[in-house]
Amino acid sequence: MISNSNALSFSGSEAVKYLKANLFGYFKEAGLNPYITEEWKKGLFKLFNIQVLNLPDLNEKNYILLSNHISDFDGLILGLLHPNIKIIAKIGWAANTELMDFLGLHYNIVGIYRGFEIAEPSHKEHNIKINAECYKHLKDTGEAHHLLIFPQGTISDINKNSRERINPSFARIAIATRANVINIFSEYPGADGNNTRIIGGSPYNITDRSLDYSKIWLDDIIRIQNQLENIREPVLGEKHSRNNNPDEPFF
Repeated sequence: MISNSNALSFSGSEAVKYLKANLFGYFKEAGLNPYITEEWKKGLFKLFNIQVLNLPDLNEKNYILLSNHISDFDGLILGLLHPNIKIIAKIGWAANTELMDFLGLHYNIVGIYRGFEIAEPSHKEHNIKINAECYKHLKDTGEAHHLLIFPQGTISDINKNSRERINPSFARIAIATRANVINIFSEYPGADGNNTRIIGGSPYNITDRSLDYSKIWLDDIIRIQNQLENIREPVLGEKHSRNNNPDEPFF
């Protein structure tokens, strides 16, 4: 069994090494092929004992899924809840060719430059292009399509986040696409034999541009979290443990 006594957060190069040194070995021992999506999902959900609570049928309509971000496994777990989930990730992950050679088999991941990372016009143009792709994805009227966003923008503890660290741009997407929104609390993933719980709030619409959606989202995620007992304590690395106050560096 894989231990996660260390923080489950990686740079792109570290993630590749972790996959090869740990996860691939685990899948081999379990008799599962990590290159087949259904077996990848089965193994990952078994490893962390994933328990999904209070989520609607994701085949019914398009949703924007707004989750807290507590480890680099959040997107890998949540991105397997439905075959048509587009994941918005930071550019450092999405642009890592070696990493995406594997993740691209199982996930639809697009990378964006966060505000402080935009250093030239091409970065802004890239983000505009990605936004257009996301709008099109959510407006698809065929099979259900979903968009997974992490409003914190990076790994951090929601119980320590200030409102100013939450990016409310999801509200603009929701208004433009008229897609329903689901707030999701993801428990820190554990390979300790206990369940790792994913719990959703009730779907809602966003129509009023004037509201403070940073505060609304943060308050609701904490409310959803507090419905659970004996929540696993997150293990954050030194840099991510500082992603809380407005005047602190953003990683």
